[in-house]
Amino acid sequence: MTNCPYCPHHCDIAHGGTGICGMYTAVYDDIIERFPDYWLMVTPVSVETIPFVHAYPQAKALQISTIGCNLKCPGCVSEVLVRKPDDMGTGLRYQSAKAIIDEAEKHDCRGVIFCLNEPTVSLPSFLRVAHLAKEKGMFVGCSSNGYFSEHSLNLLLPVVDMINIGLKGRDVKNLRACGIINDQVVIQNIKKLVQAGVHVEIALMHAKGQENEVISQAKEIVSISGRIPIQIMRCMAFGDLGQEYEPSIPESELLCDQMREFASHVYLLNSPGTAYINTVCPDCGDVLSNREMYGPMGCRPVTYLDTGLCSCGYQVPLSGIASPSRYEEEGMDGGYRPTRALEFIQGIVTCLGVDDPLCAPRLWKLYLAHGKISSIHERIQKISSYYDIISEVAETVNKKDAGEELLSVMEEMKNRVSDAVKETSHPRVLYTMGYPIFSLNGGRFENQLVDVAGGNPVNRMIKRTGKPGVNLSHEEFLSLNPDWICISGLFSLPKEECITYCKTHDLMVPAITENKVIELPPSWDFGSPRWILGLMLLAQSFHPEKCTWNMDEVADQFYQRFYHISYRSVQPTRSFIKATAKISG
Repeated sequence: MTNCPYCPHHCDIAHGGTGICGMYTAVYDDIIERFPDYWLMVTPVSVETIPFVHAYPQAKALQISTIGCNLKCPGCVSEVLVRKPDDMGTGLRYQSAKAIIDEAEKHDCRGVIFCLNEPTVSLPSFLRVAHLAKEKGMFVGCSSNGYFSEHSLNLLLPVVDMINIGLKGRDVKNLRACGIINDQVVIQNIKKLVQAGVHVEIALMHAKGQENEVISQAKEIVSISGRIPIQIMRCMAFGDLGQEYEPSIPESELLCDQMREFASHVYLLNSPGTAYINTVCPDCGDVLSNREMYGPMGCRPVTYLDTGLCSCGYQVPLSGIASPSRYEEEGMDGGYRPTRALEFIQGIVTCLGVDDPLCAPRLWKLYLAHGKISSIHERIQKISSYYDIISEVAETVNKKDAGEELLSVMEEMKNRVSDAVKETSHPRVLYTMGYPIFSLNGGRFENQLVDVAGGNPVNRMIKRTGKPGVNLSHEEFLSLNPDWICISGLFSLPKEECITYCKTHDLMVPAITENKVIELPPSWDFGSPRWILGLMLLAQSFHPEKCTWNMDEVADQFYQRFYHISYRSVQPTRSFIKATAKISG
């Protein structure tokens, strides 16, 4: 047995075996990587996508990632990448450290950042890239759970300029569920990184009911350094987590207010439309940088004060020099967006009745090894090309008949809608995500659903685009004058809070005065084949006199047929893969 040195688990690995992460093996007395210099994603990104908010503002970096993790956190946004290294490994591509740096230079990247999975599980490969990057004068960063050994820390300190560490809370039960035996290891690593001059940003997960725990952790971080930006991530119902753990955006904003009483820089991420993502001077309250959501976990600057110096004299603690313009990624590239693409594929597989271990190797080879991930975003914006992907996946996993059955049912349901809304007037519909001022891009799939359901998607009047949308000004919102407001099922907001927000901010449009707001169920409008149910719900909402079907019965038939579960028994989940977080007892 050989002891693995890279993380606090210190797994004893037999010759040819693996440890907890599945990414290292023992060859007699040596611990070696199973997939050395093999990469999942190599793509240019903006640093705010990772996200970093106080380091190299607007800089373009090359994001690299592998697979696997040394933890197993419930609700992990990267769950699809970290659970089965044996299967996922077949989709990795070999690129030497030199080839990685050559690509960074080709794309005019200022640095290299490891993000998407845990760098500790591929540390030798990461270090080879990092050392070459430093030789070229590039910055090096990573996103990590911070649960690495002193041995790994000492290897990282000479080359890492910036690190975003996601803490897992204080509750012992939750920590054990993640696989953390001693959370003080992470705190000690943070202290040593700060002492060594590494730029550190901290991400704290806000689960409903655990506000005191988050505040306690934030105070511990501030005691290490008041210069550390603290990012609040709302807990979302991914993986096995149910929606009972999700705080609303206003609830997380209230938590930020409590934390700003003792922390200078607190940011709320994954909350479309929130102003708590902006940089605010802690002394005078001026907004120094406006940002908006950009991807599931990231953000992007809309306006930026390059020096970070407020007119009152306060200096925002920034690391690195700001770039004059921001880089915008293509499709589903960058940050944690590729996980959504992979979940989308797995969501189709679920409806085909295939167990993941049986089909994963073929899927990863098709969509990872051949570079098709970047094309998925464009292909899922139209119903016809969505159908094409279903056929493609069904053939790949040898379920052609199941694929044809799914397509036949979905097409029949779509035609039912189309026939019902013929020759109807089309109300003006604004499709939002989170707060109603965050407008989804006009070209997104959700707006095609509005079209087919007999609505007029006014989102297409907004020419700016983001990922997945942009913030609207007060004037823009009023000019759109929607008859209906639809709230996305991915990053949603309760209907009542949407109406309250509009009334509070004087955003009075017909949709608000007439109480015509639709909160889409999770995964009923994007990502999962369950969007066909969202289409029928939209049509029935816009044209109840024409669309007289019983939605509960329609949903139950679909769930029974393709998920083998009663719709009435599900616990809603935002996962594209699963139909339910858990079965109601």
